[in-house]
This record gives sequence, structure tokens and C-alpha cells, in this order.
Amino acid sequence: MSRVPDPATLLDLSQDKVAVLDEDGIVRHLNETITDCLGFESNELVGTDAFALVHPDDESTLRAAFDAIVDGSRDPTEPLEYRYATADGEWLWLRTRVHTPVETGVDGYVLLSRNVTQEVEPRQRLETIAATSADVFWMFSADWTELLFINDAVTHVFGLSKADIERRPTRFLEVIHPDDRPYVERAMRRLSAGESVHLDYRTRTVDGQTKWVRVPGEPVLEGGDVVAVTGFARDVTDEYRRERQLTVIDNLLRHTIRNHMNVIDGTAELIIDELTGANGLADPGVPDPLDDCIEHAETIRRVADDLLTTAEKQRGVIGLLRQPGSPEPVDIEPIVAEAIAIATDGEHSPAEVSVSCSPDVRAITHEEIDYAIAELIENAIDHAESSPVVRVDVTIDDGSVEISVRDNCTSIPPEERHVITDRWEMDELHHTSGMGLWLVYWIVDRSGGDLEFDTHENGNVVTIAVPSADCDGRPQTVAQTKRPTATPNGPGVRADIVSAERTETDGGAGDETD
Repeated sequence: MSRVPDPATLLDLSQDKVAVLDEDGIVRHLNETITDCLGFESNELVGTDAFALVHPDDESTLRAAFDAIVDGSRDPTEPLEYRYATADGEWLWLRTRVHTPVETGVDGYVLLSRNVTQEVEPRQRLETIAATSADVFWMFSADWTELLFINDAVTHVFGLSKADIERRPTRFLEVIHPDDRPYVERAMRRLSAGESVHLDYRTRTVDGQTKWVRVPGEPVLEGGDVVAVTGFARDVTDEYRRERQLTVIDNLLRHTIRNHMNVIDGTAELIIDELTGANGLADPGVPDPLDDCIEHAETIRRVADDLLTTAEKQRGVIGLLRQPGSPEPVDIEPIVAEAIAIATDGEHSPAEVSVSCSPDVRAITHEEIDYAIAELIENAIDHAESSPVVRVDVTIDDGSVEISVRDNCTSIPPEERHVITDRWEMDELHHTSGMGLWLVYWIVDRSGGDLEFDTHENGNVVTIAVPSADCDGRPQTVAQTKRPTATPNGPGVRADIVSAERTETDGGAGDETD
């Protein structure tokens, strides 16, 4: 019969670090795994304080936990995680389970420790990221009965503590608006069944405030089975408020301001008609005070028309900002032709407009780019001090399609150019006075492009640069040329692009500062 192996030999063969401590934490025994794990020889640490090599940030917590196990106030089966020093001055994460003398019959407390650094450090990095995020990162068991992870942002978003969710994982349902709760519960069941979900719903805080929360969720699969569900929750209340504000402003511009300005415009026209008729009876050789009245009425009409145009463009930017979709490859030549037709009203314009554009130029842009080009041409026509001369040149430069509109107008003021191109921050001192160039900016910006201004002796050159669809034979993504988005106080977009339903008129030609 073979000899029974020495227990000490078996301990030395263990993958785990095995230590025996007395009730004060002094090391009585260590197996040989200590050398592979920490780099110390076992006899170097026997007789020393086991907590002396614990990381300073973990020492007091670990010592308190060990003392609680010794005095019986803590469950010894609960694992302990902490950092421990190695012989070369590094730190390892150890996970330790403590076995009491009652359990083992050994004169001392047996600690089985395993190196879990590769497991803990990635989790620590994730927890650090989650701790600084305003979004709620969460993970539950597949049946929602166990909370696996949640960060502190749950307090801000849901008004609940981590402890609340840990005690009762579905506690968050109680703060969801009653009308939205069934919707959320259906989404939870879909997640548990292995479907991805994306939903927005309302929550009610303890002080009665309503918040909107956006939650994308994904099932965690192992071998085809759902083992957990995870995702994040984001407070999008401000986004919903902005959407509501846009709706209110749109209705105000659509109905109140537009209707009232139409009344003013119509009344001014009636005044002019009446005064013109009355003035026709006066002696032409005698100055008539009605001439001043006619001039004032014309001023009212002009200002009313300008305000209507601005209101239409303001409505346009609201519609543009609401539009979904991404830029797509388009042929530029027909877009430029359409823009010229819009700006010149067919053949009824006094402007001389010439074009240089190759028929095979393609760019990645939103289809509304024709309205941006048209706005620049309209501005050039309206502000020319002599007969308008406009040239549109389309070129390809370093992976971008550049559409340049050259005019013979006076220089665009620096405050208009620099605010729009982000060289100046928009404030009470530096701001634009209208909507026309913001129309161009927003369309170009949404297409992932740039807008540049240049002035020359006889006019201006405004260049729209958008990604080429055929750079080196490969479609180019918008991200390659995307620039930061400015947030001006008064952007504008033509009313023609408010929605898929086109308006009957664009309210007249724009100008440099409309």
C-alpha cells in the first residue's frame, strides 16, 4: 500500500496561495506558491504581520474585515479583494477566502488567495469610467431578479441609490411614469427573450418633476442562452424640452407672426393704393404731403416682407434640425442647375450667372445642398451695386468637392463671416443680423462640410466644401471631414426645406444678412 502524502506537500502543489494566520494576523505558515505569486520565499514572511504588505488604501478595510471574521460578526464565506505587494514592488489583486479554526480544525485562520489581477483591473477601469459618467450603466440577470452592476449615476437619473436597486432590482419601475410602465415592462421581457431594445420613457422624481430617459439595452448571450441583460440609461429631458420649444417656435412663426405680418403687409398695400389714387387728383406741380405717407407705407411693406422672409427661414432651420437621415452620394451638376433655377426664378432674373462644373463630379451631402447654393446666388444678385455677375465654380481638391460662388457685391461684413465660421463667438457684440448665411452654414455642416469666405477687390467668394464621393475610387465617409458644430442664437434655413411638404413660396430672395 502506498504511503499517504505529506499534507504540506499537497499545499505546496496548490495553485492558490495558502496562508495560516493567528487571530492577530501574524503569518504562521505559507505554502510554496507564495514564490510564484508574490516573489517572496515562504520563510521570509513567516512571523510577520500579513497586513503589512497590503496596499495602504485597502489595509484598514481588510484588517477590519478580518477582525470581524475573528469575532464572529462577519460571514467568513464572503470573499475579500485587495491589493498586495510583490517582492519587486508591484501590486497584485488577490481574492481571499477565510476558513475559521472551527471549520478546518487547524490552529489558526486558513486563507486561500488567488491572483485575480487580470480580472479585477479591467473591471476597475470600467468602474472608473462608469463613476465619471452621467449615464447609468447597468447589468441585471436575465430574469431581472439580481443586480449585477450599476453606477452612481442612478441617483441623478432615477432618484434611487445603488442600495435601493441592490435590495430590490426592479425598484426602478416604481419611479417610471404610470402611462409608460407597461411599455417598459414589455421591453424588459423582450430583452430577456434575447431581443435588443431602444426606448424613451418618462420618470417621476420624488419632488414631482418629470424626466425623459433614453435606454438602449442588449441581451448578453452565452451559447445561445441569455445569461444577463445590459445597457445604459441617459437623461434626455433637455432634448425633449428643446423639441417642444422648437414646436412652439414653429407654431408661433407659422401662425401668429406670419399671419400678423401678412395683415400689416396687406394694410400697407391698401394705404398705398388709397394714397396713390388720392395723389393722382392733386396738382402735379405742387408738393403733396401724401408723398411722404406713400414712402412710409412702402417702408412698412419692405420691413414686413423682410420679417416674413426671416420668419420663413427660421421655420426652415427648425425643419432642418428635425430631419433624420445621413448625407448620401449625389451628382453635383444637376444640383447646381437646380440652385440657379431657384435663385434666378427661371429666365426672369437680370443676373448674369455662369457655371463651370464637370458632369461627373459627385459628393456626399444632404440633398438640400441646392438651397444653400441658391441662397448664395440670391445674395449675390440682391446685393450687387451694378448689374449682378455671378460665377459658380465646382472643383475637386484633396478629397473634397468645392462649390465656389463668386459675386461682384460689396464685401460681406467681418461680423457676419467670423461668427458663422467660428472665428468669433456669438454674443451681444459679435452677431449676425439675419438668417441667410445661417441657412447655408447649417446645410453644409449637416453634410459634414466646411464653409469659407474670401473677399476680393470686386466682390466675394463663398466656398462650400463637402466630401467627395469618389476620392481615390472609394466613397468617403462624412466623419473624415466633419467639423465642430457651432450653436448660434439665430440660425436660419430656407422655408422650402421645413419638411417633405414644400411651402408655396420662399418669401422672396434672401440677402447677405437675412
